[in-house]
Amino acid sequence: MRRKLLSFIVLMAMFTAYSGYLNLGIAQAAEDSDQQTIVLYVTSTITLTLATSTINLGTLTPGTPITGNTSLTVTTNDYNGFNLQVKRDDGTSTLDLDASPTVDFPDATAWNYSSPNSSATPGANLSFRLMETGTDAALVSTTLWGADAGTKLWAGFPSSNQRVTGIDSYVGAAQNVAYELRADAPATQQSGQYTGTVTFTAITNP
Repeated sequence: MRRKLLSFIVLMAMFTAYSGYLNLGIAQAAEDSDQQTIVLYVTSTITLTLATSTINLGTLTPGTPITGNTSLTVTTNDYNGFNLQVKRDDGTSTLDLDASPTVDFPDATAWNYSSPNSSATPGANLSFRLMETGTDAALVSTTLWGADAGTKLWAGFPSSNQRVTGIDSYVGAAQNVAYELRADAPATQQSGQYTGTVTFTAITNP
């Protein structure tokens, strides 16, 4: 009996030692962690698209104004939005007589954004305005350009870039701007076809 008891004690000691060896392997496992910051900068982009590259106002009889309209779109991902500017590309007048480029078509008083000067009575000349219809609401200003169904306010194309509208916050969709041209001329205006160009520029806000 004593021999059996000693054998049992020896076996238990061996089992305990073996179990301790196994547990020792598990207890030695280690763990560590650290946090990493990911930084990404999205660049600002902007695209301006004209609905048409040419607008033909048709045939003008001096003293009887004619009008025409078109539009453009501006798309940007800029956080601070954009402003839209315009200028005529000829320093002396927007339109020149094709047959004799020194003959100018008169312009209305050039638009000045810093001191808004659009007028309900532009006169016998070429002028423009931004429209309510077809322009996204955030870009409409009846104070600057009047109302489509009321008093329309007109100005001439400036010789250097002037802001005509804009928005100061992010907009996640293309923004539409509709604008109207008006032409009239004095009875003495030389006949013939007059042509000229203007440039619209969309600029992201800083």
